[in-house]
Amino acid sequence: MKLTMWLTIGLLLIVSACDAPPSNMTEEITRQFQSSGRTFVNLAKVVPSAWDKVCILGPYSTSKHAYDTLGFTWPVEVTSSIATSDSVALLLFVENQEVVEFVEHPRRDGDFANLSGQCFSREKATFHHLTNPPKGWPGLFPKK
Repeated sequence: MKLTMWLTIGLLLIVSACDAPPSNMTEEITRQFQSSGRTFVNLAKVVPSAWDKVCILGPYSTSKHAYDTLGFTWPVEVTSSIATSDSVALLLFVENQEVVEFVEHPRRDGDFANLSGQCFSREKATFHHLTNPPKGWPGLFPKK
């Protein structure tokens, strides 16, 4: 009985570790944002894995929003708290029509929420903080 319980716990830990995003990704984004004087973030330099584009989902996004943005199904409500939270933006790193990395990034450490429903190629994944944007609220916007 004890062996079965420990094997089950071990298996659950292994499975959850495989599905979880890297815990330091948001820390790296925050570190770059802070070290730039809260002026910019270059996701291509922060997220080293292979990805073609980053797609952003803002507060209260659902799996339907993910489908509309990505063009394929991705289970937002199962893998993220974004559907019920306004304190984070969800960054989805995509390669070959598959989410390869994702992170719930706290809005206080660089706010991507204005960009909800948009995708950016790796080459265009540099974002600058605007205090007075032409539309929306202060936050990160793509470099022009």
